Amino acid sequence: MNSKTSFHAIGLMSGSSLDGLDICYVAFTLEHPKDWRNIDYEIIQATCVEYDDVFKNKLRVLPNSTALEISSMHKELGNYFGSLTAQFIKAKNLQKIDFICSHGQTIFHQPMSGFTTQIGCGAQIAAKTGYRVVCDLRSSDIAHGGQGAPIVPIAEQYLFKDYSLFLNLGGIANISIHHKDGIIGFDICAANTVLNYLAQEKGAKYDADGRWARSGNIIPELLEALNTLPFCNADGPKSLGTEHVMTHWIALCNSYKDSIEDKLATVVEHIALQVAISLEKHSVKSSSGKMMITGGGALNIFLTERIAAHSCIETFIPDIFTIQYKEALAMAMIGLLRLEERSNCLASVTGAERDTIGGAIYMP
Repeated sequence: MNSKTSFHAIGLMSGSSLDGLDICYVAFTLEHPKDWRNIDYEIIQATCVEYDDVFKNKLRVLPNSTALEISSMHKELGNYFGSLTAQFIKAKNLQKIDFICSHGQTIFHQPMSGFTTQIGCGAQIAAKTGYRVVCDLRSSDIAHGGQGAPIVPIAEQYLFKDYSLFLNLGGIANISIHHKDGIIGFDICAANTVLNYLAQEKGAKYDADGRWARSGNIIPELLEALNTLPFCNADGPKSLGTEHVMTHWIALCNSYKDSIEDKLATVVEHIALQVAISLEKHSVKSSSGKMMITGGGALNIFLTERIAAHSCIETFIPDIFTIQYKEALAMAMIGLLRLEERSNCLASVTGAERDTIGGAIYMP
C-alpha cells in the first residue's frame, strides 16, 4: 500500500453505550505518498444499525457468562458485524474497499491486570464481506504496559489538525488535549451508559435533549459520592471499562430512591463538573481554542449546556456526521496506519513504554 495516495475503508464501531453498530465508509487522500502530515478524508456513506433490547441484554450480561458462552458470542458477533457490513456494501453499491477496521465490543477492560477483551471475530467479518479486516486494536499497547485507551487521539492528530481539544461523550466520557509538545488523553467518567440506563427506567432509549434531566433537581449526596469515586480523582493515564461503570456509577445511582429525573440531573452535573476539573487540572485556558464535542452526548442539549457553563473554554458541536461517526471514522484511520505499519496508539496517552502498531489482520 506504500505507493498509494488514496484509500477507501470501512470503520466499524460498537461502543459501551450499546446503541448499535456504526458503519462508516470513508475515503482518505494523501497529497504525496510519503507525506502523512497532509491527509484529507471524506465520509461518503455512514449508518448506525441499532441493537434491539434482547441483543443489548445479551451483551450487557456477557461479562458474567461462562468462557464457552463468551467464545460463542465472539463468533456470533463477528458473523453479525460481517453480515451487516456486507448488507451496507451492497445497499450503497460500494465498489472500492481496501480494508475494514472493526473496534469490536468491549467485554472486559482490565489494563492493570494486563488484558482487555473486544469480541466480534475479525475472521468472521472477513469471511462474510470478502475484504481484509483489522481488529484487536488495543492488545499491543496493553502488552507494552499501556491502558489500551483512549486510542482515538492518534486519528485526531491526522484528521482534525485545526483543533487541539476533543471531548467524546459516548458511553464513557473521554478527552484528549493536543499540545505542541505531545498529546495526552484519558477517560473522565461514565456518561451515556449511566444516562441511558436511567432513561430506560422510564421506558425510553435515552433522555432526548436532556429534558428529563433539565426538569430534575440535583441530589447533593449522590453528586458528592459520584465526584469522590477513586477513578475521578486519579491522575492519568487512566481508562474505564463498562464493568467499572456498572459496579460504581450505576450501583451508586441505584442506591438512591429519588426520582429518575433527579438522578439524571445529578449525573449530568457530575459529568459537566468532571470535564471542567479535567481541563483545569491540565491547565487548559480560554485561549486554548474551541473544544470539539462528539458522541451521542453531544446531542444532549442540557448536558452540553452544563459543560459549557462549568468550563473555561468555548465548546463546539460539529456537523451531525462528525458527531455520530467520528469514532468509526477513527477506526478506519487506525486500521490504515496498521496496514501502513505506522504507530496507531500513542504512549503519551496510554502510558505504554512506547508507541505501538496494534491490530490483528484477517484475510478473506
